[in-house]
Amino acid sequence: MGYAIGLLATRDFDLEHVIDSKKLPYNEDAERVLIGAMLIDASNTGEVVARISKDDFHLGHHKSIYEAALSVFEKTENIDVLMLADELERRGELYKVGGYDYLNELTVGIPRVTNIEHYAQIVKEKALLRRLAVLGQEITKNALAGEQDAVDAIDHAEHSVAALREGDQSHEFTLFPDSLQDTFQLIQERAALKGELIGLPTGFLDLDRKTSGLHRGDLIIVAARPAMGKTSFCLNLAVNAALRANAKVAVFSLEMPSSQLTMRLLGSEARVGISELRSGRLENSDWDRLSTVMPELTKARIFIEDSGDINVYLMRAKLKRLQRDEGLDLVVIDYLQLMSGTNRSAQQNRTQEVSEISRGLKIMAKELNVPVIALSQLSRAAEQRSDHRPQLADLRESGSIEQDADMVCFLYRDDYYRKQKDEAIQTVHEDDYGLAELIIAKHRNGPTGVIKLAFFKKFTRFENYSEGDFI
Repeated sequence: MGYAIGLLATRDFDLEHVIDSKKLPYNEDAERVLIGAMLIDASNTGEVVARISKDDFHLGHHKSIYEAALSVFEKTENIDVLMLADELERRGELYKVGGYDYLNELTVGIPRVTNIEHYAQIVKEKALLRRLAVLGQEITKNALAGEQDAVDAIDHAEHSVAALREGDQSHEFTLFPDSLQDTFQLIQERAALKGELIGLPTGFLDLDRKTSGLHRGDLIIVAARPAMGKTSFCLNLAVNAALRANAKVAVFSLEMPSSQLTMRLLGSEARVGISELRSGRLENSDWDRLSTVMPELTKARIFIEDSGDINVYLMRAKLKRLQRDEGLDLVVIDYLQLMSGTNRSAQQNRTQEVSEISRGLKIMAKELNVPVIALSQLSRAAEQRSDHRPQLADLRESGSIEQDADMVCFLYRDDYYRKQKDEAIQTVHEDDYGLAELIIAKHRNGPTGVIKLAFFKKFTRFENYSEGDFI
């Protein structure tokens, strides 16, 4: 499948060697009109270039003419038949494309005012269909070879189709007054909520007050050193959203299988220790608590994917399918550094790969129009400081994580470090509860600050903090 993806990535391949070119869709008249419009009025060139690439033309002589025309225009900011003929002759291609007579024919019947957008759309659509035909043949070839696992073959096919779609998407400008009207209407709608949450509730009251919930299209990074509880925090958040807001939540567990994740989640909600659940040594009171939460948890629309090795393209394909079939309100990824890049190469180092992943996750959040929470590791730099609270510079392997994220949060538990130093711990008992800090270090659309949370180590559970909890 790498071959098919390579074809799409370069967008410069010889279709005739893959499929009989006579059977591929194209529109000769539309191709002629676009080139003719450039020759009649050079000011049309910019509009054509904005919509069409050389490889969108199917006929080889049209590709050569278009490429030469762009070369002339770049040098002189003007173009006509004579100038184009000179450039083609210099390249040794004039007679290959039909000579001077054919260039003249391209302008026959073309009005000075041409609907370039209409003809460009025709050419673009035919080009997309041709690429789809090539990709379809390659998918068929791989399937018939039988060398791939069926699920992997399907994932690669979805990846390639997604790459094809992405490569041919165009995004036009938005006129400011139009955006202004939409924005003003949005402000009015939010004002009507009278303090209610705008985004998806997390269940952590102080966090919701500061953020007004999790917002669609946002990439939220939750980072911490090991043993701070970042997986537990995000699981608690996911359950809160699923049960309190009926949210459909997708969880990608790249570190542990779904059975372990589910056991953690169950123990956290039932307030039963994970060691008791693993060993099966449960008291009657534990069984009572488990029985109490089971009916409620069965209502949670949480979808766990634990395949372990995944890149952004495959993740997006799976999420689009889930969104179509079940709906989707939130994505949680545990964790970012365990993902793989899409374009692995010997020249690409790990920092570049992580940068590609973080950028891809932000694009995915916008495209799916849901908040995406990605857990992240931190470097050891915080361990070397007297104050172990994380900083943005501690984000591991890539500064682009900070740039791409709409919000960056750090989890920190001071009692963890005090215990290591054999100092007195504030909590009543190590299995009871401790004070945790959620440090909002970056918030693109709101305030930063520190939110206090109660952490119950035995149950790996975070809850809302109140001043009376810690003496």
